[in-house]
Amino acid sequence: MSFSVHLKASRELLVDRNFGLLLLGQLVSQLGENLNKIALLWFVYLFTKSPGALIVVGVLQTLPPMLFFWANGVLLDRYPKRRTMIVVDAVRGALVLVIPALYLLHELTLPLLYLLVFLVATASGIFGPALYSVVPLMVEEPRRVSANALMQTTGQVGMLVGPLLGGVLSALYNPVFVMVVNGATFLVSALFLLFIAIREIPDPEIPPVSGLSGVLLEVGEGIRFIFSRNPLFFGLFVIMALYGLISGPVTLLLPVLSKTVLHAGATGFGMLLSAYGVGMLLSSILLTVRPPENLFRWIAGGFLSGGFVMLLLAGSSRTGVDLVYMLLFGMAVSVVNPLAHTLMQNHAPSRMLSRVLTTMSLGFLGGAILGMVGLPGLVRSLGIRPVLALLGGILVLSFGAVNMIEAGCRKGGFCRSATSFFSALLGLSPARAGSGREMSVKGDKL
Repeated sequence: MSFSVHLKASRELLVDRNFGLLLLGQLVSQLGENLNKIALLWFVYLFTKSPGALIVVGVLQTLPPMLFFWANGVLLDRYPKRRTMIVVDAVRGALVLVIPALYLLHELTLPLLYLLVFLVATASGIFGPALYSVVPLMVEEPRRVSANALMQTTGQVGMLVGPLLGGVLSALYNPVFVMVVNGATFLVSALFLLFIAIREIPDPEIPPVSGLSGVLLEVGEGIRFIFSRNPLFFGLFVIMALYGLISGPVTLLLPVLSKTVLHAGATGFGMLLSAYGVGMLLSSILLTVRPPENLFRWIAGGFLSGGFVMLLLAGSSRTGVDLVYMLLFGMAVSVVNPLAHTLMQNHAPSRMLSRVLTTMSLGFLGGAILGMVGLPGLVRSLGIRPVLALLGGILVLSFGAVNMIEAGCRKGGFCRSATSFFSALLGLSPARAGSGREMSVKGDKL
Protein backbone atom coordinates (compact mmCIF):
# COMPACT_ATOMS: atom_id res chain seq x y z
CA MET A 1 0.00 0.00 0.00
CA SER A 2 1.09 3.57 -0.65
CA PHE A 3 2.07 6.03 2.06
CA SER A 4 -1.15 8.01 1.56
CA VAL A 5 -3.25 4.87 2.08
CA HIS A 6 -1.36 4.02 5.29
CA LEU A 7 -1.71 7.62 6.48
CA LYS A 8 -5.46 7.51 5.86
CA ALA A 9 -5.76 4.22 7.76
CA SER A 10 -3.83 5.71 10.71
CA ARG A 11 -6.10 8.76 10.72
CA GLU A 12 -9.16 6.50 10.75
CA LEU A 13 -7.74 4.73 13.80
CA LEU A 14 -7.35 8.02 15.64
CA VAL A 15 -10.91 9.16 14.91
CA ASP A 16 -12.45 5.78 15.72
CA ARG A 17 -14.54 6.46 18.81
CA ASN A 18 -13.64 3.34 20.78
CA PHE A 19 -9.95 3.24 19.95
CA GLY A 20 -9.63 7.00 20.35
CA LEU A 21 -11.08 6.82 23.86
CA LEU A 22 -8.74 3.94 24.73
CA LEU A 23 -5.78 5.94 23.41
CA LEU A 24 -6.72 9.12 25.29
CA GLY A 25 -7.24 7.18 28.49
CA GLN A 26 -3.83 5.57 28.09
CA LEU A 27 -2.17 8.91 27.42
CA VAL A 28 -3.57 10.28 30.68
CA SER A 29 -2.69 7.07 32.55
CA GLN A 30 0.87 6.95 31.19
CA LEU A 31 1.45 10.58 32.11
CA GLY A 32 0.29 9.80 35.64
CA GLU A 33 2.30 6.59 35.92
CA ASN A 34 5.54 8.26 34.81
CA LEU A 35 4.78 11.32 36.91
CA ASN A 36 4.46 8.93 39.84
CA LYS A 37 7.97 7.59 39.28
CA ILE A 38 9.33 10.96 40.37
CA ALA A 39 6.69 11.74 42.97
CA LEU A 40 6.73 8.33 44.69
CA LEU A 41 10.51 8.05 44.91
CA TRP A 42 10.80 11.62 46.19
CA PHE A 43 7.96 11.04 48.64
CA VAL A 44 9.56 7.82 49.93
CA TYR A 45 12.92 9.54 50.34
CA LEU A 46 11.40 12.46 52.25
CA PHE A 47 9.32 10.08 54.36
CA THR A 48 12.15 7.66 55.25
CA LYS A 49 15.34 9.70 54.70
CA SER A 50 16.83 6.37 53.57
CA PRO A 51 18.32 5.58 50.13
CA GLY A 52 17.82 1.90 50.96
CA ALA A 53 14.06 2.45 51.01
CA LEU A 54 14.24 3.55 47.37
CA ILE A 55 15.83 0.22 46.44
CA VAL A 56 13.07 -1.65 48.28
CA VAL A 57 10.43 0.34 46.39
CA GLY A 58 12.13 -0.47 43.08
CA VAL A 59 12.12 -4.18 43.90
CA LEU A 60 8.49 -4.10 45.03
CA GLN A 61 7.48 -2.44 41.74
CA THR A 62 9.29 -5.12 39.70
CA LEU A 63 8.31 -8.31 41.54
CA PRO A 64 4.51 -8.59 41.00
CA PRO A 65 4.53 -9.11 37.20
CA MET A 66 7.06 -11.91 37.66
CA LEU A 67 5.33 -13.51 40.64
CA PHE A 68 1.78 -13.40 39.32
CA PHE A 69 2.13 -13.60 35.52
CA TRP A 70 0.53 -17.05 35.55
CA ALA A 71 -2.56 -15.91 37.45
CA ASN A 72 -2.86 -12.63 35.50
CA GLY A 73 -3.02 -14.43 32.17
CA VAL A 74 -5.72 -16.85 33.31
CA LEU A 75 -7.74 -14.00 34.86
CA LEU A 76 -7.70 -11.99 31.64
CA ASP A 77 -8.49 -14.99 29.43
CA ARG A 78 -11.46 -15.94 31.61
CA TYR A 79 -13.14 -12.60 32.28
CA PRO A 80 -14.20 -9.60 30.15
CA LYS A 81 -11.09 -7.51 29.52
CA ARG A 82 -12.75 -4.09 29.41
CA ARG A 83 -14.44 -4.65 32.77
CA THR A 84 -11.19 -5.94 34.25
CA MET A 85 -9.30 -2.87 33.01
CA ILE A 86 -11.88 -0.53 34.55
CA VAL A 87 -11.63 -2.30 37.90
CA VAL A 88 -7.82 -2.34 37.79
CA ASP A 89 -7.61 1.39 36.97
CA ALA A 90 -10.08 2.23 39.72
CA VAL A 91 -8.15 0.09 42.22
CA ARG A 92 -4.82 1.64 41.20
CA GLY A 93 -6.24 5.13 41.58
CA ALA A 94 -7.73 4.36 45.00
CA LEU A 95 -4.52 2.73 46.28
CA VAL A 96 -2.36 5.65 45.15
CA LEU A 97 -4.74 8.13 46.81
CA VAL A 98 -4.61 6.18 50.06
CA ILE A 99 -0.87 6.95 50.42
CA PRO A 100 -1.18 10.78 50.71
CA ALA A 101 -4.41 10.40 52.72
CA LEU A 102 -2.71 8.25 55.37
CA TYR A 103 0.30 10.56 55.37
CA LEU A 104 -1.86 13.63 56.04
CA LEU A 105 -3.65 11.73 58.81
CA HIS A 106 -0.27 10.73 60.32
CA GLU A 107 -1.21 7.06 59.99
CA LEU A 108 1.29 6.05 57.30
CA THR A 109 3.99 3.59 58.38
CA LEU A 110 6.85 2.22 56.32
CA PRO A 111 5.52 -1.38 56.12
CA LEU A 112 2.11 -0.02 55.09
CA LEU A 113 3.74 2.13 52.42
CA TYR A 114 5.63 -0.87 51.05
CA LEU A 115 2.38 -2.88 50.99
CA LEU A 116 0.56 -0.17 49.03
CA VAL A 117 3.42 0.12 46.52
CA PHE A 118 3.35 -3.66 46.05
CA LEU A 119 -0.43 -3.68 45.52
CA VAL A 120 -0.27 -0.85 42.96
CA ALA A 121 2.44 -2.73 41.06
CA THR A 122 0.35 -5.91 41.19
CA ALA A 123 -2.60 -4.10 39.62
CA SER A 124 -0.33 -2.54 36.99
CA GLY A 125 0.94 -6.01 36.11
CA ILE A 126 -2.62 -6.97 35.15
CA PHE A 127 -3.34 -3.84 33.14
CA GLY A 128 -0.45 -4.06 30.64
CA PRO A 129 -1.37 -7.48 29.15
CA ALA A 130 -5.06 -6.52 29.27
CA LEU A 131 -4.35 -3.49 27.11
CA TYR A 132 -2.63 -5.50 24.38
CA SER A 133 -5.25 -8.26 24.67
CA VAL A 134 -8.05 -5.81 23.92
CA VAL A 135 -6.46 -4.36 20.76
CA PRO A 136 -7.45 -7.35 18.53
CA LEU A 137 -11.05 -6.94 19.73
CA MET A 138 -11.09 -3.34 18.48
CA VAL A 139 -8.75 -3.28 15.47
CA GLU A 140 -8.68 -5.59 12.45
CA GLU A 141 -5.44 -7.37 11.60
CA PRO A 142 -4.07 -5.04 8.83
CA ARG A 143 -4.12 -2.04 11.20
CA ARG A 144 -2.73 -3.67 14.33
CA VAL A 145 0.86 -2.56 13.79
CA SER A 146 -0.35 1.05 13.70
CA ALA A 147 -2.55 0.46 16.76
CA ASN A 148 0.28 -1.09 18.79
CA ALA A 149 2.66 1.66 17.70
CA LEU A 150 0.14 4.28 18.87
CA MET A 151 -0.12 2.49 22.23
CA GLN A 152 3.66 2.56 22.50
CA THR A 153 3.58 6.26 21.59
CA THR A 154 1.42 7.07 24.61
CA GLY A 155 3.98 5.33 26.84
CA GLN A 156 6.85 7.25 25.27
CA VAL A 157 5.06 10.59 25.59
CA GLY A 158 4.47 9.69 29.22
CA MET A 159 8.18 8.85 29.65
CA LEU A 160 9.23 12.18 28.14
CA VAL A 161 6.67 14.46 29.80
CA GLY A 162 5.70 12.62 33.01
CA PRO A 163 9.01 12.81 34.93
CA LEU A 164 9.51 16.45 33.88
CA LEU A 165 5.99 17.34 35.00
CA GLY A 166 6.47 15.38 38.23
CA GLY A 167 9.69 17.22 39.01
CA VAL A 168 8.15 20.62 38.34
CA LEU A 169 5.01 19.91 40.40
CA SER A 170 7.09 18.45 43.25
CA ALA A 171 9.20 21.61 43.28
CA LEU A 172 6.25 24.02 43.05
CA TYR A 173 3.98 22.16 45.45
CA ASN A 174 4.99 18.91 47.17
CA PRO A 175 5.12 15.18 46.43
CA VAL A 176 1.86 14.60 48.31
CA PHE A 177 0.00 16.83 45.85
CA VAL A 178 1.65 15.06 42.90
CA MET A 179 0.55 11.67 44.26
CA VAL A 180 -3.03 12.96 44.41
CA VAL A 181 -2.75 14.05 40.78
CA ASN A 182 -1.35 10.65 39.85
CA GLY A 183 -4.20 8.79 41.56
CA ALA A 184 -6.67 10.99 39.71
CA THR A 185 -5.13 10.08 36.33
CA PHE A 186 -5.94 6.40 36.88
CA LEU A 187 -9.54 7.30 37.69
CA VAL A 188 -9.76 9.42 34.53
CA SER A 189 -8.43 6.46 32.52
CA ALA A 190 -11.15 4.25 34.03
CA LEU A 191 -13.73 6.88 33.08
CA PHE A 192 -12.61 6.75 29.43
CA LEU A 193 -12.91 2.95 29.48
CA LEU A 194 -16.50 3.18 30.71
CA PHE A 195 -17.54 4.73 27.39
CA ILE A 196 -15.78 2.17 25.19
CA ALA A 197 -17.89 -0.54 23.52
CA ILE A 198 -16.06 -3.85 23.01
CA ARG A 199 -17.74 -7.02 21.86
CA GLU A 200 -16.22 -9.93 23.74
CA ILE A 201 -17.60 -13.36 22.91
CA PRO A 202 -16.60 -16.15 25.35
CA ASP A 203 -15.00 -19.14 23.64
CA PRO A 204 -17.34 -22.12 24.22
CA GLU A 205 -14.73 -24.55 22.88
CA ILE A 206 -13.15 -25.34 26.25
CA PRO A 207 -15.07 -24.15 29.32
CA PRO A 208 -12.79 -23.22 32.25
CA VAL A 209 -12.35 -25.67 35.11
CA SER A 210 -13.15 -24.11 38.48
CA GLY A 211 -10.78 -23.96 41.43
CA LEU A 212 -7.02 -23.80 41.73
CA SER A 213 -6.61 -27.00 39.72
CA GLY A 214 -8.39 -25.34 36.79
CA VAL A 215 -6.15 -22.28 37.02
CA LEU A 216 -3.01 -24.42 37.08
CA LEU A 217 -4.34 -26.46 34.15
CA GLU A 218 -4.76 -23.31 32.07
CA VAL A 219 -1.36 -21.98 33.13
CA GLY A 220 0.26 -25.22 32.00
CA GLU A 221 -1.61 -25.08 28.71
CA GLY A 222 -0.29 -21.59 27.99
CA ILE A 223 3.31 -22.46 28.90
CA ARG A 224 3.24 -25.65 26.80
CA PHE A 225 1.84 -23.69 23.86
CA ILE A 226 4.82 -21.33 23.92
CA PHE A 227 7.68 -23.66 24.81
CA SER A 228 6.81 -27.01 23.26
CA ARG A 229 4.09 -26.69 20.64
CA ASN A 230 4.98 -23.68 18.56
CA PRO A 231 8.32 -22.47 17.14
CA LEU A 232 6.97 -18.98 16.46
CA PHE A 233 6.01 -18.24 20.05
CA PHE A 234 9.16 -19.73 21.52
CA GLY A 235 11.04 -17.52 19.08
CA LEU A 236 9.06 -14.47 20.16
CA PHE A 237 9.88 -15.29 23.79
CA VAL A 238 13.58 -15.26 22.87
CA ILE A 239 13.12 -11.96 21.01
CA MET A 240 11.42 -10.32 24.00
CA ALA A 241 14.16 -11.60 26.34
CA LEU A 242 16.84 -10.15 24.03
CA TYR A 243 14.91 -6.88 23.84
CA GLY A 244 14.76 -6.70 27.64
CA LEU A 245 18.45 -7.59 27.95
CA ILE A 246 19.38 -4.62 25.75
CA SER A 247 16.77 -1.98 26.59
CA GLY A 248 16.74 -2.62 30.35
CA PRO A 249 20.30 -1.57 31.23
CA VAL A 250 20.75 1.19 28.62
CA THR A 251 19.48 3.98 30.88
CA LEU A 252 21.80 2.72 33.66
CA LEU A 253 24.82 3.02 31.38
CA LEU A 254 24.11 6.55 30.12
CA PRO A 255 25.17 8.34 33.35
CA VAL A 256 28.50 6.51 33.24
CA LEU A 257 28.96 7.43 29.57
CA SER A 258 28.16 11.08 30.28
CA LYS A 259 30.51 11.34 33.27
CA THR A 260 33.53 9.27 32.26
CA VAL A 261 33.64 9.70 28.47
CA LEU A 262 31.78 12.90 27.58
CA HIS A 263 32.56 14.71 30.88
CA ALA A 264 29.11 16.30 30.63
CA GLY A 265 27.71 15.30 34.04
CA ALA A 266 24.01 15.30 34.81
CA THR A 267 23.25 17.64 31.91
CA GLY A 268 24.79 15.25 29.44
CA PHE A 269 22.90 12.33 30.96
CA GLY A 270 19.62 14.19 30.59
CA MET A 271 20.40 15.06 26.97
CA LEU A 272 21.34 11.47 26.11
CA LEU A 273 18.20 10.12 27.77
CA SER A 274 16.04 12.67 25.96
CA ALA A 275 17.63 11.82 22.60
CA TYR A 276 16.94 8.12 23.26
CA GLY A 277 13.31 8.89 24.10
CA VAL A 278 12.83 11.11 21.04
CA GLY A 279 14.24 8.37 18.83
CA MET A 280 11.78 5.85 20.28
CA LEU A 281 8.92 8.28 19.75
CA LEU A 282 9.91 8.92 16.12
CA SER A 283 10.07 5.18 15.49
CA SER A 284 6.56 4.69 16.89
CA ILE A 285 5.22 7.49 14.70
CA LEU A 286 6.90 5.93 11.65
CA LEU A 287 5.34 2.54 12.38
CA THR A 288 1.96 4.23 12.81
CA VAL A 289 1.94 5.97 9.43
CA ARG A 290 3.97 3.37 7.50
CA PRO A 291 3.53 -0.10 9.04
CA PRO A 292 5.81 -2.72 7.45
CA GLU A 293 4.51 -5.82 5.72
CA ASN A 294 7.38 -8.05 6.80
CA LEU A 295 7.42 -7.86 10.58
CA PHE A 296 10.26 -10.31 11.21
CA ARG A 297 12.57 -8.53 8.79
CA TRP A 298 11.93 -5.21 10.53
CA ILE A 299 12.60 -6.75 13.96
CA ALA A 300 15.85 -8.23 12.65
CA GLY A 301 16.74 -4.91 10.99
CA GLY A 302 16.05 -3.06 14.24
CA PHE A 303 18.47 -5.31 16.12
CA LEU A 304 21.14 -5.04 13.40
CA SER A 305 20.99 -1.28 12.96
CA GLY A 306 20.84 -0.81 16.75
CA GLY A 307 23.94 -2.99 17.09
CA PHE A 308 25.93 -0.98 14.55
CA VAL A 309 24.89 2.30 16.20
CA MET A 310 25.91 0.97 19.63
CA LEU A 311 29.32 -0.05 18.25
CA LEU A 312 29.77 3.47 16.87
CA LEU A 313 28.71 4.93 20.22
CA ALA A 314 31.35 2.81 21.96
CA GLY A 315 34.07 4.51 19.91
CA SER A 316 32.77 8.08 20.11
CA SER A 317 33.64 10.80 22.61
CA ARG A 318 31.79 13.82 21.21
CA THR A 319 28.53 14.86 22.88
CA GLY A 320 26.80 16.08 19.72
CA VAL A 321 27.62 12.91 17.81
CA ASP A 322 26.58 10.70 20.73
CA LEU A 323 23.21 12.45 20.91
CA VAL A 324 22.61 11.55 17.26
CA TYR A 325 23.69 7.96 17.95
CA MET A 326 21.28 7.68 20.89
CA LEU A 327 18.43 9.06 18.78
CA LEU A 328 19.17 6.49 16.06
CA PHE A 329 19.53 3.72 18.65
CA GLY A 330 16.12 4.60 20.11
CA MET A 331 14.59 4.51 16.63
CA ALA A 332 16.17 1.12 15.86
CA VAL A 333 15.28 -0.89 18.97
CA SER A 334 11.85 0.68 19.43
CA VAL A 335 10.41 -1.25 16.47
CA VAL A 336 10.72 -4.56 18.34
CA ASN A 337 7.93 -4.20 20.92
CA PRO A 338 4.93 -3.23 18.72
CA LEU A 339 5.87 -5.65 15.94
CA ALA A 340 6.38 -8.58 18.33
CA HIS A 341 3.04 -7.84 20.00
CA THR A 342 1.35 -7.69 16.60
CA LEU A 343 2.68 -11.16 15.78
CA MET A 344 1.35 -12.45 19.11
CA GLN A 345 -2.08 -10.89 18.52
CA ASN A 346 -2.32 -12.20 14.96
CA HIS A 347 -1.32 -15.78 15.67
CA ALA A 348 -2.15 -16.69 19.27
CA PRO A 349 -5.52 -18.38 19.81
CA SER A 350 -7.90 -15.73 21.16
CA ARG A 351 -8.79 -17.86 24.20
CA MET A 352 -5.18 -17.86 25.45
CA LEU A 353 -3.82 -14.54 24.13
CA SER A 354 -3.49 -13.03 27.61
CA ARG A 355 -1.56 -16.04 28.88
CA VAL A 356 0.79 -15.68 25.92
CA LEU A 357 1.27 -11.96 26.59
CA THR A 358 1.94 -12.37 30.32
CA THR A 359 4.47 -15.14 29.66
CA MET A 360 6.19 -12.96 27.04
CA SER A 361 6.39 -10.14 29.58
CA LEU A 362 8.20 -12.58 31.88
CA GLY A 363 10.81 -13.08 29.16
CA PHE A 364 11.24 -9.33 28.78
CA LEU A 365 11.54 -8.75 32.54
CA GLY A 366 13.96 -11.65 32.93
CA GLY A 367 16.20 -10.25 30.21
CA ALA A 368 16.00 -6.73 31.66
CA ILE A 369 16.89 -7.89 35.17
CA LEU A 370 19.78 -9.97 33.85
CA GLY A 371 21.12 -6.94 31.99
CA MET A 372 20.65 -4.53 34.89
CA VAL A 373 22.31 -6.90 37.36
CA GLY A 374 25.19 -8.08 35.17
CA LEU A 375 26.26 -5.09 33.09
CA PRO A 376 27.07 -2.58 35.88
CA GLY A 377 29.59 -5.07 37.28
CA LEU A 378 31.16 -5.40 33.83
CA VAL A 379 31.38 -1.61 33.61
CA ARG A 380 33.34 -1.51 36.88
CA SER A 381 35.79 -4.16 35.70
CA LEU A 382 36.07 -3.39 31.97
CA GLY A 383 34.94 0.21 31.55
CA ILE A 384 32.01 1.71 29.69
CA ARG A 385 33.35 1.44 26.13
CA PRO A 386 33.86 -2.37 26.10
CA VAL A 387 30.41 -2.87 27.63
CA LEU A 388 28.77 -0.69 24.98
CA ALA A 389 30.65 -2.67 22.33
CA LEU A 390 29.41 -5.89 23.99
CA LEU A 391 25.83 -4.66 23.75
CA GLY A 392 26.38 -3.81 20.11
CA GLY A 393 27.73 -7.30 19.48
CA ILE A 394 24.73 -8.91 21.22
CA LEU A 395 22.39 -6.87 19.02
CA VAL A 396 24.20 -7.90 15.84
CA LEU A 397 24.00 -11.55 16.92
CA SER A 398 20.31 -11.01 17.69
CA PHE A 399 19.83 -10.10 14.03
CA GLY A 400 20.98 -13.59 13.10
CA ALA A 401 18.86 -15.14 15.84
CA VAL A 402 15.69 -13.44 14.57
CA ASN A 403 16.41 -14.60 11.02
CA MET A 404 16.88 -18.17 12.26
CA ILE A 405 13.62 -17.96 14.20
CA GLU A 406 11.76 -16.76 11.13
CA ALA A 407 13.23 -19.50 8.97
CA GLY A 408 12.50 -22.12 11.62
CA CYS A 409 8.81 -21.21 11.56
CA ARG A 410 8.54 -22.06 7.88
CA LYS A 411 7.36 -25.43 6.75
CA GLY A 412 10.35 -27.56 5.94
CA GLY A 413 12.83 -25.90 8.30
CA PHE A 414 16.12 -24.32 7.26
CA CYS A 415 19.00 -26.68 8.12
CA ARG A 416 18.95 -29.03 5.14
CA SER A 417 22.40 -27.83 4.06
CA ALA A 418 25.17 -25.48 5.13
CA THR A 419 24.12 -23.06 2.39
CA SER A 420 20.51 -22.91 3.56
CA PHE A 421 21.68 -22.55 7.17
CA PHE A 422 23.87 -19.50 6.46
CA SER A 423 21.24 -18.04 4.13
CA ALA A 424 18.74 -18.22 6.97
CA LEU A 425 21.26 -16.76 9.44
CA LEU A 426 21.85 -13.73 7.22
CA GLY A 427 18.18 -13.34 6.28
CA LEU A 428 18.85 -14.24 2.63
CA SER A 429 16.54 -17.25 2.33
CA PRO A 430 14.05 -16.76 -0.51
CA ALA A 431 10.83 -17.46 1.44
CA ARG A 432 10.16 -14.37 3.52
CA ALA A 433 7.65 -13.78 6.26
CA GLY A 434 4.98 -11.46 4.99
CA SER A 435 5.76 -12.27 1.34
CA GLY A 436 2.89 -14.70 0.96
CA ARG A 437 4.64 -17.95 1.90
CA GLU A 438 2.91 -20.08 4.49
CA MET A 439 4.47 -20.55 7.89
CA SER A 440 4.07 -23.49 10.25
CA VAL A 441 2.03 -21.49 12.74
CA LYS A 442 -1.67 -22.31 12.56
CA GLY A 443 -1.21 -22.28 8.78
CA ASP A 444 -1.10 -18.49 8.92
CA LYS A 445 1.13 -16.08 7.04
CA LEU A 446 3.49 -13.78 8.90
